[in-house]
Amino acid sequence: MKKIAFVLLLLSVTFGFSQESDDELFSTVLEEQVETLELSGEKKEAFVAVSTKYNEKMKAIRASEGSKMSKFKELKSLQDEKNSEMKELLSDEEYKAFKELQKENRSMLKDRYKQRNKS
Repeated sequence: MKKIAFVLLLLSVTFGFSQESDDELFSTVLEEQVETLELSGEKKEAFVAVSTKYNEKMKAIRASEGSKMSKFKELKSLQDEKNSEMKELLSDEEYKAFKELQKENRSMLKDRYKQRNKS
């Protein structure tokens, strides 16, 4: 679980989690991403800024009125925008690692969501 990353769809499966839980998860994921990608200096600051910007937008979408499907579509679109910015910011190798982290997180969060709904 060391390679947890922030993905959209990551947060789209966390509709039921509390605000505090989301913020803690975001912080943990962000720290792990920075560490795994070995970012430092200006690149790290830019990465954190982009991630934070999109996290705030995602929280607003999740809190908004609308169906789960409409929220999912908005979140997916937002994730695509974020990925586009990250692709410009990161090197090819870093971006590939970032995308892999997203896949791992998506899987982890789906499992977490399923377990939470069982109880």
